[in-house]
Amino acid sequence: MKNIFAACIALFGLSAQAQVLEKPQLVEKIDTTIVVEEVIAAPVEVWGMPDIAESRSTPQFPGGQDSLDLYVKNAVEQFIYADTNETFPWGESVYVAFEVATDGKIVHPIIEMGYDALLDSAALEIVRNMPNWIPASDENGMPIVSNYRLQILFDLDLDMEGDFSFEEGSMSRKGHWAGFELGFQLNTSGFLDPTTTFATTPYWENNLSKSILFNLNTFQYKFNLISDVLGLTTGYGFNFGTTELTSSYVLAHNADTVFAVIDNNQVYKRNTLYSAYFTVPLLLELTAGQDQPYKNIFYVNAGVIGGVRMYSHQRFTGTYANGNDFDNKTKSKFNLNTWMLDATVRIGYGHFGLFANYAILSMFKEGTTAGVYPMRFGVSFNIPQ
Repeated sequence: MKNIFAACIALFGLSAQAQVLEKPQLVEKIDTTIVVEEVIAAPVEVWGMPDIAESRSTPQFPGGQDSLDLYVKNAVEQFIYADTNETFPWGESVYVAFEVATDGKIVHPIIEMGYDALLDSAALEIVRNMPNWIPASDENGMPIVSNYRLQILFDLDLDMEGDFSFEEGSMSRKGHWAGFELGFQLNTSGFLDPTTTFATTPYWENNLSKSILFNLNTFQYKFNLISDVLGLTTGYGFNFGTTELTSSYVLAHNADTVFAVIDNNQVYKRNTLYSAYFTVPLLLELTAGQDQPYKNIFYVNAGVIGGVRMYSHQRFTGTYANGNDFDNKTKSKFNLNTWMLDATVRIGYGHFGLFANYAILSMFKEGTTAGVYPMRFGVSFNIPQ
């Protein structure tokens, strides 16, 4: 009976608890309506907002891409004219990467994709010799360091339309020394003295019309100082000169002197002193019309021509009393100066020009005879290299 009564009480308690849990609890009411406040912003002027992508600039060669192409083309041609041989790798390219500093200078050039030591070295030299660039700038217009990559093609840009010739301007940087020259030699009796008579040594007076000279200038190279307008031209060549004596003089010499005596037994048709020199010029050259083909370039150059004597002899030609012809030659140094040094002025247009040289050193060694300072002049036939 007690058990039944306890069970009833437990059942009643569980029922009451269940009613309490199922009864909803009262909570404070919350307004969940969302109110969006409309904010009207001031209109933005599009032109006033800088576009970073558009405001940044890239480095630029002075004058733009066309000027860069012309610079590279001329630099490559100058290298090819000076250093080509039968194994030259025509048509090969070298890629050079470099930085353009904030002041426009080219810094840290490196070979990104090379070919061989010769072309790689030439490509780096071409880049290093570039003028200052216009540097890149940031969105505020301030100069910044930037990178650039340049392809350098080692080939000639030839104009294949019509006759085979170099494109206009391609030969403008060449000097005016190579070629050949014909002229005359006139002996003067003192340095900066135009007198052609020799009071005490009349045998050095020469026949101008028969004193012929020939210059064969076989190589030249021009170092540009101011673009193609002003430069230094050098190279090498050979001078072949003759001095036609006016009477039947026979040269004689010992270790200390050189002189001449008249041969009264013969009348010579030719009585000539021949000499040959290896020559090297150093000329300051001014050109005009550098944007035109070589044949249209006007030039003026002045400087000195040095030389070293290679050979000399005296030659006699005539007729004996019995009617027989003779042609005799005496090979000797005749105390001729080992060195030759001439001041020169040259002027011309294209392939043709005029030259005038005057000896700074005497024709003969000092103290062996009177001073003889030849004046040489004639015409030049220039050949571009």
